Amino acid sequence: MAYSKSKEIILIGENGLLARAFKESLTSQNIPFSVIKITRKNNIKNKKELYKILKKYLNDRSSYTLINCLASLKPKNKSDFYINENLPKDLIMYPTGSEIFLIHFSTNNIFSNQIKDNYTIQKKKGEENIQKIRNSKYNLIRLPFLLPKNNLDKNDLPKQFKLLMSLIDLPLISFVPPSRNIYRPINVQKVVDLTLSKISKKHKKSETININGPKEMNLLEISRFILSKNQKRKKNILFKIPFPWRILDFFLSKFPYLSNLFERNTILQQLLPIKR
Repeated sequence: MAYSKSKEIILIGENGLLARAFKESLTSQNIPFSVIKITRKNNIKNKKELYKILKKYLNDRSSYTLINCLASLKPKNKSDFYINENLPKDLIMYPTGSEIFLIHFSTNNIFSNQIKDNYTIQKKKGEENIQKIRNSKYNLIRLPFLLPKNNLDKNDLPKQFKLLMSLIDLPLISFVPPSRNIYRPINVQKVVDLTLSKISKKHKKSETININGPKEMNLLEISRFILSKNQKRKKNILFKIPFPWRILDFFLSKFPYLSNLFERNTILQQLLPIKR
């Protein structure tokens, strides 16, 4: 793929799973890029604060592609809400004479009526905000469960895997939490490769892209895959923690407020029969 410095790629954020995968891939392919470092410490809560940061990086450029890797998976404050909902829109509307093309990542969770946590709701609103802007240029890419294959090979897992790893990364026996969720996971590198192929096209157009992995997997199968990359644990016996599903379903059917509670909580969602 050929890139010119006039069409430089700029990553927004650098510490998450996606951002790290992009940096490794761009560096290995000698593709020019730069990073706008925005972290929780910046605590940006509105357009004015965002533009103050962007001004340092974007005002001397004529054409660029922004890859927005910022997301708050567990939003708790006003800054988290802004990053998920309004920051993508404000990136597109940044007041400059330059040509801006935005790559924004959302989630396939928005397709399920049973998933009502703050992150999913905010990402859906973030999509709606982008789609309302006339003549904007962007790729909106909805992602499934991401498997950090390169990180697995290096035994370097991101934060969102810590809870699962605390149960399965044990000597001899791995305890798999109860779950009825079905995923279509994909290697994060596949997402990076697809995104770069879209950017490399001479005539880029605005579009929404839904990505899924090649096959459905439950949490047991995902755990087995993760352990297969760990030489110390690959022979572990996997024990799936039992759960009284019929009793749970009885109470959920009798008490709708319980069902709503489960749908809004990212951990309790695992106990519901959800295809993601």
